[in-house]
Amino acid sequence: MKHVSTNPNSGYYMKGDVFGAKGDFITSPEISQMFGELIGIWLISQWESQGKPQKTQLIELGPGRGTLMEDMLRVMSNFPDFYNTLNGIHLLEISPELSKLQFKRLNEFRENNTESTNYKFYWHNTINDILDGWSLIVAHEFFDALPIHRFKLTDKGWREYMVDIDTSIDSPYHFCLILSPDPTKESLTLTSSPQYTKFNIGDCIEISSDSWNITQKISNQISKFGGAALIIDYGQDYVQDNTLRVCMIFNQAIRDHKFVHSLSLPGHSDLSADINFSYLKESTQGKVNTFGPVTQSKFLHSMGITTRLSMLLNQTTSIEQHKILFNSYKRLVDPLTMGRIYKVLAINPKNFDQIPYGFESLKK
Repeated sequence: MKHVSTNPNSGYYMKGDVFGAKGDFITSPEISQMFGELIGIWLISQWESQGKPQKTQLIELGPGRGTLMEDMLRVMSNFPDFYNTLNGIHLLEISPELSKLQFKRLNEFRENNTESTNYKFYWHNTINDILDGWSLIVAHEFFDALPIHRFKLTDKGWREYMVDIDTSIDSPYHFCLILSPDPTKESLTLTSSPQYTKFNIGDCIEISSDSWNITQKISNQISKFGGAALIIDYGQDYVQDNTLRVCMIFNQAIRDHKFVHSLSLPGHSDLSADINFSYLKESTQGKVNTFGPVTQSKFLHSMGITTRLSMLLNQTTSIEQHKILFNSYKRLVDPLTMGRIYKVLAINPKNFDQIPYGFESLKK
């Protein structure tokens, strides 16, 4: 999964722009500016509630086209007390082609924004390159693209599914999934958590060790230096199986907005899997506070998306623009589209007991 997504020569994400109407899929920031603006407001609220630090690192994991970062910076520029504390914008991106798109977009934004140009943009290949300091971190549709391991409980213990060559003449994909006859390092270590002792023989689970490692790094950063993180992705608050696909279609990937088998055309289709939010929370090991997940619909409504929609509607008399704005709003919050399957998880320091905006529904 990692190989077909990020191989320097043939990886899916290494080829350029895969987002938007002409790409293979459309993300929330590409649907409406309201999404990024409200994320930006949430980050500012964390800065204010944690004492308004004088220096702020803004970090995004998997920035896509740079749309979310641009929308966040645009709304942040309206709050100069916060905006002038930005001393670095850090983008975690492994694709050279996507980095070029982000560089062009964000530099154009800064050149056209006269409020402040004190901060610099930095690109990193790994989260380990992120500098120490008080940080605001956003990961939107980042964790779903990280590779997973899939295991099956047998009478001999957990065994791992592997990808093998399918040599049969009638094979449509020339690859197949097989069950390892012997334990692997991952089947012995990743399934050692107590939460995996309650399964029955024949049950299957998915585990993303990369997700654990990255969330742990985020938690360590916030625990030591302060800050907050917001993780937005699709998934559930429990372990699942058969989610190696997009939009709940078993064992499929998405290509040109159409579903295809996940073993079809490696490197030409996006592979992703649902997030196990309980696993992300477990990886923090109690070093920070975690809140949620709550549905994207609840979060955006709590952050005032209907108020923002009204403001935008009042700025134009075009019936067509009104229709576009309302349809964008509906797509973001409707339970039948993105409102329910997408969820939001917040992280802030352990010694900070205030429930963040957007998570008020968690109050007892």
